[in-house]
Amino acid sequence: MKKGADILAEKALKVTAQRAAVMEFLHGNMDHPSAEEILAKVRKKFPYISRATVYNTVKALTKAGAIREVMAEQGKARFDPNVSQHHHFKCIKCGKVEDMPYGILTAEQVKGRVSGHQVEGVHVLIEGTCLKCS
Repeated sequence: MKKGADILAEKALKVTAQRAAVMEFLHGNMDHPSAEEILAKVRKKFPYISRATVYNTVKALTKAGAIREVMAEQGKARFDPNVSQHHHFKCIKCGKVEDMPYGILTAEQVKGRVSGHQVEGVHVLIEGTCLKCS
């Protein structure tokens, strides 16, 4: 598994211990954590890390393409280290967000149906009840 510092360097981002800790927490994390959840986890290793540092780091990582921002609920972004094309499922009972295959609905399937627009990608949020909550 890559270290956070290596991923930051690959994306030409400044490497700091705090940024590396944020990236290490996110790398391989399938929980789609919010910035507040990232802050709480990283504070265990860096008690004095600021909220601004975490927010600025996830913003820089998103802009660099190292993570994706997922808007699973209004006003609360979550972050996903899986930058491949895929969709998301959100449980309306427990709030868990999980990855879903892109093949459910692709840009190719939508292209002929969106008159006058150039479709580059499709990002779907499917809502329902997860297996655990069913």
